[in-house]
Amino acid sequence: MDEYEEIPWSTLLAEHRRGRAKTLYLAAAAIVAVVVAVVVFRYLTTPGHGDGSALAAAIETSTTAIVESTVPNSTTVALSEADLMAVPPGISELSAVARAEWFVTDYFTVDGPMPEELIAAFVNDASIPDLPGRSDAAISYVEWARAFDIRPTEHGYAVSVVFRSLTEEPDGSFARSPVRAVEVLVAVEDDETAISDLPIPILPPVFHSIDGWMQTDGEALDEAIAATLDYAGMFDESAVVVQSGSSGPEWRVVFTIGDRSGNRWPVVMRSDTIPAP
Repeated sequence: MDEYEEIPWSTLLAEHRRGRAKTLYLAAAAIVAVVVAVVVFRYLTTPGHGDGSALAAAIETSTTAIVESTVPNSTTVALSEADLMAVPPGISELSAVARAEWFVTDYFTVDGPMPEELIAAFVNDASIPDLPGRSDAAISYVEWARAFDIRPTEHGYAVSVVFRSLTEEPDGSFARSPVRAVEVLVAVEDDETAISDLPIPILPPVFHSIDGWMQTDGEALDEAIAATLDYAGMFDESAVVVQSGSSGPEWRVVFTIGDRSGNRWPVVMRSDTIPAP
């Protein structure tokens, strides 16, 4: 087995800084020597140069400026290893959200023996009660699960997830359950995530106090209806306009589109939100 020596970041940083400082000081010394020679030459070749005090002042001023401009301030703060190796902001939150949605999908899905993947999602010391998973248990599938809120906790995050299940009826058909929501406690350590407790039931987010439906008081122009049908042809060649309206220069056209099931769904085109071609 290969063996690798682990060298502390601080040691590497210190050695790098010492080497760089040594190089800068040598460069500054060489420049100072050249400047001193030039200053002395000009002093000696200039008539009426007086005593040596002026020469000393000139040399001191020149060398001080050179050293300050060449050698950086040693008090400059360097980035720490933790700063450079830190996980980009948001990565741990995204990992927690992914783990929570994945967990809710597996936890509330029952279609046979309990999968090992579900048990492995919990923290190592979890005490898990009996969960539905017997061969005679009713079948239930999670149709979708989406996180809608996340907040930090002492050991990770609490992720709020809404989901809908499909449950088997006595006649063998499936029915959609009402949308439910749970809070999932996700422990995060380094680049690992785990579920640290059973789901906590919470109320799903509802927004029944919001108004915003486009109100119309007249029929849409024929040009608007023609443009709607032309666009609708990309989805359903037999699209049918069922309602249209206008409000000043704005218009709204409702039409239906279907699929191979024979069902048709009302959708809309609006002048203020015309999709780009």
